[in-house]
Amino acid sequence: MFGYSMVQMVRAHADKLERPLREQILNLYKPFKWTPCFLHNMFEGMLKRSKKFSVIIEFEEGCFDTGCKAVDEVMNHHMMNKIKSHFPRVSCCSADITPSGLEEMLTSCHHIKRVYLNSEVKAFLNVAVPSAKAQNIVRNGTRLTGNGVKIAIIDTGIYPHPDLSGRITDFVDFINNRTEAYDDNGHGTHCAGDAASASVNYAGPAPGANLVGVKVLDKMGSGSLETVMQGVEWCIQYNENNPNNKIDIISMSLGSTAQNYRTEDDDPMVKIVEEAWASGIVVCVAAGNEGPEKSTIASLE
Repeated sequence: MFGYSMVQMVRAHADKLERPLREQILNLYKPFKWTPCFLHNMFEGMLKRSKKFSVIIEFEEGCFDTGCKAVDEVMNHHMMNKIKSHFPRVSCCSADITPSGLEEMLTSCHHIKRVYLNSEVKAFLNVAVPSAKAQNIVRNGTRLTGNGVKIAIIDTGIYPHPDLSGRITDFVDFINNRTEAYDDNGHGTHCAGDAASASVNYAGPAPGANLVGVKVLDKMGSGSLETVMQGVEWCIQYNENNPNNKIDIISMSLGSTAQNYRTEDDDPMVKIVEEAWASGIVVCVAAGNEGPEKSTIASLE
């Protein structure tokens, strides 16, 4: 049998390839079932050069700069391969890479700890304010309204609805790179309203809070591990650049399908959220799931 070098690559580097990525690489061979053996090498060579995967590359601790440089050098040898975003806080970068580039990278770059599939992230929101008994909370004789608090909604964006009027102080867009606040899906605005609507009939628990729109999901409510990591990283940097006007809370009503990590701390999403928490930001994430089957509680829940 010949024309199966990608299988050999997966076997040789299984400890550094996340399971979903290994499966996607091996699934490239499905059409070979109906392909004559003498054509396998030719078709495999085409797939190795043309099929592109979106991945998150994690480096060994203390090796981020060296690792990125080595990966970049490899990618310069392959078309369609490039580093996209850097996440030095968690020693990761995102990249587009072909099987051919991945094979050379795993063979020659010795600082790589793990390569993850840049998995899809979807919008969630299962529990509203009344269900959480979060209305009209009084402490020490004072009704808590969120005055002086800034909430970052990492989601599909925020539409400047009258119920949120004048309180969207900042907006960043990792999908379409627009600068004015908008929401082409509605989910992010829904989440912002659940947190901070000042409507007479549909008030949120913090109608006095300010909002930051961080768009990481597209008009279909989908994004990726990379875009969500960019959003969280942006919030951390925002606080570093605005020490007197910080984001207090991150709201994330989203998640990705559960993967078989060795421990939950291996998840890049968990790593970047832990960095936000360590920086002093309260992180609130979705409590829903895709049930009722096992492994349907999504990452971040």
